[in-house]
Amino acid sequence: MFSLAWKNITRRLGGSLMTALIAFIAVFVLATSLAVVASLENGLRLSRERLGADIMVLPAGASGNASEVLFCAEPVNVYLPADVERTVAGIDGVEQATPQFFTQTVNQSCCSVIGVTRVVGIDMKTDFIVGPWLVGGTLEGGALPPDGIILGAAAPPIEGGQASILGSVFYCVGTLEPTGSSVDETIFMDVNAARTIAAESPYLESVWLNVDPFDAISCVMVKVKEGAQPSAVAAAIIEQVPGAAAVCTSDLIAGATSQLVVLESMTLAFLAAIMLLAALALAGRFSSLVSSRMGELGLLRTMGVGRLKVALSFVVEVGIVTMVAAATATICACLASSAIIGQLHTSFDLPGALLAPSAYGWVVCAALLFAVLLSLVALVQPMITLMRQDPQETLAKGGL
Repeated sequence: MFSLAWKNITRRLGGSLMTALIAFIAVFVLATSLAVVASLENGLRLSRERLGADIMVLPAGASGNASEVLFCAEPVNVYLPADVERTVAGIDGVEQATPQFFTQTVNQSCCSVIGVTRVVGIDMKTDFIVGPWLVGGTLEGGALPPDGIILGAAAPPIEGGQASILGSVFYCVGTLEPTGSSVDETIFMDVNAARTIAAESPYLESVWLNVDPFDAISCVMVKVKEGAQPSAVAAAIIEQVPGAAAVCTSDLIAGATSQLVVLESMTLAFLAAIMLLAALALAGRFSSLVSSRMGELGLLRTMGVGRLKVALSFVVEVGIVTMVAAATATICACLASSAIIGQLHTSFDLPGALLAPSAYGWVVCAALLFAVLLSLVALVQPMITLMRQDPQETLAKGGL
């Protein structure tokens, strides 16, 4: 039966490819949508659970970039006086405050890191953002040395455990678990080391015309005391720190959640339309195949092959075509989803997190199950027609 089905597929290759294309498009759209939505939802969940900071304090002119700072790791060269961190730490309701200094790699020979990547200098003595998510719980050697770097879960890979950044060599001493925030795509180092390489880099000279890098910070991450309202603490920071903007991270996450809800609603409507069109297209395709092969199917019936076996031979044929197309579409969707997630991540400032292999397994299973159900639905009418047809009438309609 499989041999007969395969011969029919290859003998009518054009028609088989048309059927495969319809199934490929439907399954590809479904699998890609599932992978993208799962990644964005996972990113939001991790952001809620692992962000750590309740408030971000940025220069007033950079408050519009808060989502980029939090979710996208876009290099942003913005700075505040270093003493802002001490002022913020003394405000009522603040439990912890830690400074961060932003700089970046450049696409020049001074940097071995691929692409332009955000580099953040941190103070490990006060840090509560990076430390809790170290893989293994601790750094190699127990501390962050001046020539050490910590890689986020999605940071560019470092070959040989070392990298050249703005002309200085650094060694990887730790990696982070996924957080769903910009932490995942960032390279971290000691704050003074970050200031030094940024100040000495000829590629960043223009940044320091009006700013002393050794007396500057880019951001203060704040954790409020239990029972304190982040919005009230943020208002106090704005009042007591001239030139600073305080943004509640919960507001940014809520905004990202609203965007994701809209995206999911649009995706659901689009999927429903695709499923309906695919089912109708496949049903028409299968009916056309049955009509064009009435003579062949009638001959099998006349030769004594039962109705069920005739129907089963046709089901096996279309099943091979659709499942091969579905498997190919699923593989392509898993490969394409990462690029789509990256585009949404940067274009709409949405959090995203790498999917675990188990999540991709779930996407594959759902896509293949969808292909099976789609084929079964599309086969209903052609099978009813085929099972009801009389052998002599079928042979006559086939033109043999």
